[in-house]
Amino acid sequence: MQKVRQVMARLEASRLAPLIQFIKFGLVGVSNTLISYAVEMLGYYVLFSSSTFPGTVSLLASIGLTVTGEQIRVIVVTVLSFVISVTNAYYWNNRCVFGQGKKTVGEHLRTYLKTVACYALTGLLLAPAAKVWLVGVGVPFWIASLSTLIITIPLNFILNKFWAFGKKK
Repeated sequence: MQKVRQVMARLEASRLAPLIQFIKFGLVGVSNTLISYAVEMLGYYVLFSSSTFPGTVSLLASIGLTVTGEQIRVIVVTVLSFVISVTNAYYWNNRCVFGQGKKTVGEHLRTYLKTVACYALTGLLLAPAAKVWLVGVGVPFWIASLSTLIITIPLNFILNKFWAFGKKK
């Protein structure tokens, strides 16, 4: 393990540093994506498989929003997977990918909140909207969920690298 650390330290100090960072982000992203996807599938097909969310549907109808229980279910499982996976992503990105040494509690909190904002943009706004639309046009949920990753993964790298974990000037 010590040899691996030495090799990684040399690579990170070389001109290959941006590539190594991208690869590390990708590895964190793969684990995060697997966790997120597993939580979504467990929620959609097991935990909430028979729920039609009648109270939520009627509450939203009372304020003029027409939604189905299926749409609510998609949103609920997406939010659940978000809460679990964003914390995983912050931990590993802070520790292995973008970490900049010791941070105060305030700095950790600021960076975490920025990370949450990055993932909220893609995971709570962009992905659910795309999934609801895709499921609405007849695409199976599992394909709709996977297809949103094509957009969200690269966008999250850019947002995290340059904003959430970006160095202060």
